[in-house]
Amino acid sequence: MIKASAKLSTRGNSLAVTIPKDLLEATGFRQGDDLSLLARDDGVIEISHAAPDEAALDAAFEWSLGRYSQAYADMAK
Repeated sequence: MIKASAKLSTRGNSLAVTIPKDLLEATGFRQGDDLSLLARDDGVIEISHAAPDEAALDAAFEWSLGRYSQAYADMAK
């Protein structure tokens, strides 16, 4: 496990955090990577590599959930 600290800085109308090099090397993150961010209820932000076309996968799941809601309900029993 690698532990580091960082500060939030202003970037335009947003806030940004700089990730130290050793953490980047440990995770394999590279400039330009698509990332997935998850804000947990306990205040932790999880950052991970985004799945390829994650938005398209989410849209397909939402469509199938609407189209086959009864099948999902039956499988959940």
